[in-house]
Amino acid sequence: MKTKRLFALMLAALMTLSLLTACSKDEPQDADDNNAGIQQPADDKQEDKKDEDPADDDKKDENAGDARTITVGTVGTGEPYTLIHDDGSWTGVEPELWDEVEKRLGWTIEVKQVGDMASLFGELDTGRVDVAANCFAITEARLEKYIVSDPLYADAQVIIVQPDSEYQTFEDLRGCTIGVTAGQAAQTTVEAMAPEYDWEVITYEDSAAGFQDCSLGRIDSYANTITNIEKAERAQGLEFRQLDEKLFGNNVGWWFADTEEGAEIRDELNKVIKELHDDGTLSKICEKWFFEDLTQIISTDWLTATR
Repeated sequence: MKTKRLFALMLAALMTLSLLTACSKDEPQDADDNNAGIQQPADDKQEDKKDEDPADDDKKDENAGDARTITVGTVGTGEPYTLIHDDGSWTGVEPELWDEVEKRLGWTIEVKQVGDMASLFGELDTGRVDVAANCFAITEARLEKYIVSDPLYADAQVIIVQPDSEYQTFEDLRGCTIGVTAGQAAQTTVEAMAPEYDWEVITYEDSAAGFQDCSLGRIDSYANTITNIEKAERAQGLEFRQLDEKLFGNNVGWWFADTEEGAEIRDELNKVIKELHDDGTLSKICEKWFFEDLTQIISTDWLTATR
């Protein structure tokens, strides 16, 4: 009996010793595994942070705010203003200016061609375009309903006649026919003056057709801008004489709906317009397409965004 009891005690002691030995071997290994599982990712993150440039985050945030798509409405029927080609590309003053906007603001510019200038502002009313851009003059009538950017350049409305015409003054044209392009600033000016001079105003959807009719003597005179007239003479091989009296001098800008969003877009574009003036880019674009730097004749005597 004593022998069996002694054997049992010895067996229990051996089992206890075996358990203690196993625990002493396993616990450090578990600790190392746990430390490896927690610390290593933390170390990797620290290394990643070392490799990152803090300025990159600022750039990402900044660029994210620039990702904006703007729909620009234009007639697109002729240079020097805008000409949209069959393949969808466009050329003229406006396209070059909007290329600069894309570069400087990071915006995506989508161009929408509208049938004529008179309906282009209707596209602003319905929100189908964000900007009306067709080298539009800043006029009192437009400022009544829409908001405009700072001036891009300036132009002047004049009346042209055939080179050998007897007409020299507005008074000489009393009772005569005078053509205008629908939607252009000159239309508003001529229609306001028509009762005083008894003019018969003939409206054209396309300036080229009006210039042609004036050249052929189908109408007595035509009212348009100096820039458009010079371009027509070169492009169509026509010759006109301008009356010495000017209808009106005007600054030119981009137009927007009179809404909070419209004002926001205008304010961002005004920053670019200032840059284009300051670095001479706008002057170069004007000289290329108008053959002179029309930024130099921007006048505070003419209407601006603040009238």
